[in-house]
This record gives sequence, C-alpha cells and structure tokens, in this order.
Amino acid sequence: MKYFVQQLTVFLENKPGELASFTKILSDKNVNIKSVILVESTDFGLVRAIVDNPQKAKAVLESAGLSVRLANVIAVKIKDEVGSFNRIVSALSQNNINILYAYSFYESDSGIFIFSVDELQKGVDVLLKAGENILEAEYF
Repeated sequence: MKYFVQQLTVFLENKPGELASFTKILSDKNVNIKSVILVESTDFGLVRAIVDNPQKAKAVLESAGLSVRLANVIAVKIKDEVGSFNRIVSALSQNNINILYAYSFYESDSGIFIFSVDELQKGVDVLLKAGENILEAEYF
C-alpha cells in the first residue's frame, strides 16, 4: 500500500468564497496543499486535493461541517516529453484498467500525474512492471 496516495474529495457550494474558506481551514491547521483540482457544476464544486496530512485534513474539514471523502489514487512521475502520458494510459488500457479521472502538476522537467483507476493494485502492478516511476505516499 506504499504506493496508494490518499486524496481528499470535498463538496463545496458553488458561490464566491467557498474555496477560500476551504483553503483557510487547512492553512489555519498547518495542512499543506500539494495539488488541487476544482470541478464545478451548477450547484456545487468538487475539490480534489493531495495534502501532506490527509487524516488531519479530513478531521478539520469535517469539524467545519464540510463533506469529505478520502480515496486512494496513484501518483506517477513522468518526464516532460512527447508521448509520456500516452505511454501510461496505454499501459493501463492494454491491461483493461479503467481510468476514472486524472490530473497533473509539474515540477521542473517532469510532471506528476494523479490517476484514479477502477483496480488500484492492478494499476500499480502494471505500471511498476512497465518501469514507470510511481511515487510512494510518503513523497507527499
């Protein structure tokens, strides 16, 4: 399970100030946000975040009345070069692993891609066998 990164999923109302409230709660409790993606719909926003202390973040957000879920995802470090992302998604696809969603962030010459897949352990095994650089949870 060392390759399972915990990701927060938080539902926020789709109105001004909600994201700032979310980030302030974490900041005030000394939780560092490493990556975040916000997806909106008409009535609510869905925040997915990787933080340095997911259990603490979940507790403080829930105590503030927010709906929070923790889920395991895979973090893959990929060189910033043509075809890198395709190599990863192709390996998963060829092994009948469904990618539910993905997002990324960058650091210098590489990207870190976060994947939610339907078969987490199988996804890890496939990518390790393919020689991909899967980050351990402690990296975050």
